Amino acid sequence: MTVDDALRAAAGLLRQNAATVLPYYALLAAAVDVARVPLLAGAIVVYVFLASTGRLATLVDDLAGLNPELLSPEPGGVPPELSDRLATTLFSPTVVATMLAAGVGGVVCYVLARGVTRAAALAAVKAGVDSDDDRDPLATGVAGVGRWRTFAALVVVRWGLLVVAGVPVVAAVIAGAGTLGTADVGTALDEGAAVAILAALAGVIVTAAAVLVVLALLAFAGPAVVVDDVGVRGAVRRSAGVPFAHPGGFVLYGVVVVATYVVLGIGAAVLGVAGVNRVVALVSAFLVAPVLDGIAVALYVGWADDRESERSKPADTGLDADADTGEQRRAAATDESGFVFGPVGATEEADGSPESGDEWDDPAGADRGETQEESGDGRNSGGVVSGVRRALGGGIAELGGFVRRDWGYVLVAAIVLAVGIVAGWTATAGYGVRIGAPDDPGAVFGAVPVGPFVNISVNNWLVATHAGFSGLFAGVPTVATLLFNGLLVGAVAGVVEPLLFAALVAPHGIVELPAIAVAGGVGLRLGHVAWGTWRGARSRSALVDEIGRTWRVVVGLAVVFVVAGFVEAFVTPRVAAAVLG
Repeated sequence: MTVDDALRAAAGLLRQNAATVLPYYALLAAAVDVARVPLLAGAIVVYVFLASTGRLATLVDDLAGLNPELLSPEPGGVPPELSDRLATTLFSPTVVATMLAAGVGGVVCYVLARGVTRAAALAAVKAGVDSDDDRDPLATGVAGVGRWRTFAALVVVRWGLLVVAGVPVVAAVIAGAGTLGTADVGTALDEGAAVAILAALAGVIVTAAAVLVVLALLAFAGPAVVVDDVGVRGAVRRSAGVPFAHPGGFVLYGVVVVATYVVLGIGAAVLGVAGVNRVVALVSAFLVAPVLDGIAVALYVGWADDRESERSKPADTGLDADADTGEQRRAAATDESGFVFGPVGATEEADGSPESGDEWDDPAGADRGETQEESGDGRNSGGVVSGVRRALGGGIAELGGFVRRDWGYVLVAAIVLAVGIVAGWTATAGYGVRIGAPDDPGAVFGAVPVGPFVNISVNNWLVATHAGFSGLFAGVPTVATLLFNGLLVGAVAGVVEPLLFAALVAPHGIVELPAIAVAGGVGLRLGHVAWGTWRGARSRSALVDEIGRTWRVVVGLAVVFVVAGFVEAFVTPRVAAAVLG
């Protein structure tokens, strides 16, 4: 397969399978929310500890009695007493140990969540781009979750190699600092500074080259797992062999990746100037990531097919079939990617697929389910505009049906959100800190707040999407997201005058907060179904259906958040200006 063929396959992936592939990229994006759970728990523990010991109240009193005019950015601008208080309060052994444990827990949760979601996403992509694979990508993604250990291990391998790649720059900086420390004043100091700069520059160059090598050699590790059904070592071996077995395709793929990120960077700069920078996150998650994955998987599928075709050809070497020749031994030692890495066979088989016996990893038996044409919400054969229109219409219908049928989940989510709001208000209201109204509430977002409108709408939809899809992990991250957002709202309410808070929040809050509760309800429902599936109480097809349903609901919520964003950007400032005079 050529890169041109892979590009067409990747384009067709979103054109024909958006409703069955993009849900897994929503899951990928939601992995961050899974990692946030231990961090939020750690922050709550620290707050309770500081509040119960009286240290937080003392620190707040010191800050409240501080004259801002005495502060300066220069060293010593903060009074020594306050500096000592901050150090003893925020960097006490209990606080540091708690946050370190929370940080480690967050990293572990992210690696595990990344393994699960990446395994599902690439399995769905493979089903979407492989013309010989007629399975439903949505069902195949759930079946592919069984490879989560391999993908989690690949995350660790990549991080470990990147850390090693960063050693040269660290060593160069340390060496340069040592040179400066031993230099005398005057000319010697100037020479030492020059040496330090050159050493740092050399370290940066070596590290950048090493990072590029690591990323290049592991670029096809994920596709190798889903196409060849191998484990970590097998995936790394095959991916590392691609540049040697298929140099032309590998180089062209690298050019496509670099060009894509250059265009994305230019677009980010332009959108930043226009004030709509949040669109970059949306495009990165739901366009760039699936397209690049589609290209990589399509290329690897084509190379694997070529490899199988070559194997199926009858050998015409003129050698006896039973002869133990050096050439045959070399062929036996050749990695399946086409490049020699040493003996494979029994070792490779043992490492092949540790999840092959897992009940989740059953690609051959993945539920086909109904096709998207049959379900009326999927394969887009009538153009992008008509496909988006159908998706939004189906999403709005699914949203209404969910609220009517599963209102209990929405109620529970609303209660969790309300608990967070109350807790946030309680945490800040008792300290007597008050924030006054802006000088001109009507001009908070400017005269024509198109940028804030777009940013607010996109950001709120991404928050809702994360809340919904992070529910896959037994609903715990969904609860944490609801609590976190509730704490933020409540904390602001505790330091703002009630009338000011109502004027600045109520107009759009009556739309936005219920929508967040609905997204939380969807996440709780997904967590309920996923938990039942993992326990064996529900079928895998039930989880497949629920993931598709979650996607349709959050697509419907996009319309709600556009309305809420419009109200917040265009209406709320004017209401606040009228109320506050």
